[in-house]
Amino acid sequence: MKVTVYPSVLSGETDVPKSKSIAQRLLALALLSPQETVIHKFPNSSDCKAALDIIRALGAVVSEHGDVLDIRGGFPNNFQADIRQPKCLIHAGESGLAARMFMPIAALWHEEVVIDGQGTLLKRSMRTHEEWLPYLGVKVVLKDHKLPARVQGPFLGGKIHAEGTPSSQFITGLLIAGSATKKGVELEIEQVPSRPYVETTMAVAKQFGIQMESWTGGYKVEGAQRFEPLEMAVDGDWSGAAFLLVAAALCAEQGVLIKGLSEQIPQADQAILEVLTMARVKWERTHSGYLVFASRIKSFEFDATHCPDLFPILAVLAVMGDGPSIIKGVSRLADKESNRGKAIQHEWSKMGINTVIRGDELKVYPKAIQTAHVHAHEDHRMAMALSVLAMAGGTLTIHGAECVSKSFPQFFETIQLLGARVE
Repeated sequence: MKVTVYPSVLSGETDVPKSKSIAQRLLALALLSPQETVIHKFPNSSDCKAALDIIRALGAVVSEHGDVLDIRGGFPNNFQADIRQPKCLIHAGESGLAARMFMPIAALWHEEVVIDGQGTLLKRSMRTHEEWLPYLGVKVVLKDHKLPARVQGPFLGGKIHAEGTPSSQFITGLLIAGSATKKGVELEIEQVPSRPYVETTMAVAKQFGIQMESWTGGYKVEGAQRFEPLEMAVDGDWSGAAFLLVAAALCAEQGVLIKGLSEQIPQADQAILEVLTMARVKWERTHSGYLVFASRIKSFEFDATHCPDLFPILAVLAVMGDGPSIIKGVSRLADKESNRGKAIQHEWSKMGINTVIRGDELKVYPKAIQTAHVHAHEDHRMAMALSVLAMAGGTLTIHGAECVSKSFPQFFETIQLLGARVE
């Protein structure tokens, strides 16, 4: 699908999508909980649908009533694999979180489970799973460190110290799985990227009554903890909101009100507010949301190592600065839906924008945006970032724009309601 987005003036108000990150963690914990879990405002993104299919495949009984889910879990104790099938198969779609998180959780089962995916997920490394899970008694077979994966437990828990830099998504899976073991799990980790994402996991687990601990060099969860029944709504998504907040900062002279955001569960991409402040964007928090006005953007320097999903939209904001801006953390971008550092350089160059990657830094030089045909690289965050660039001053035809369904299926409808010109 190709979409053409034109320079636009935005105004009005809108709600943000619900957090797929929080929603998937809720599903994983609901799968393990023998108590009833009721989730309100469940998002309809493709990643969330994939995670929902996974918990059903692993035995959860789910009743859907619109955007409300009623879940009965209890995995692995209540799980009976289909004896007609030679193996249990779960499919993560294109969700890196679902694949990395559910791999150790699925290994709580004592028979082989196959985890597969599609699209860009099949290019993403699962090497840490291959190296770490055997320490916990789990057999893992991958092809060139990538999906499909064959895992065989049972994952019994324990303490491990291993070198390397595991993804926060894998740590999330280990901690959630550990809560369902007798031993629990203790991890000694030399370096954790995206630590705020693990803090999200810990906060979601706490809603179920599950306590997790963290310190500078590791994490711990006790086993055999008692799950509490839970009923809660999914918080708004700061990752998706970042695109709307920056769009307003560039295109909304009269202001745009962004609603539906909460700080109940911490999210890494709340850091967007810090960057907006650094860039001297006019914004204020009101009783109903965040009101943002078009502003003259000041150049900025920001370390996005722990919030790498902000990179594409920060690279948009930087284009409109009063001088070059520097965004740190490029090394975190190679194993996303696309190699985002290279994708940004490639697509920004089509619009006449100069960018330089040196070491772990991306430097963006501001310039007027030229009309161009650009490509989303099968990456939802690239598609949305390119759309914001177009609204800010240069007509862009975006090829592969359908990938926004991964996290924000209504993105184009939302910006149109705010006044964006989209064809």
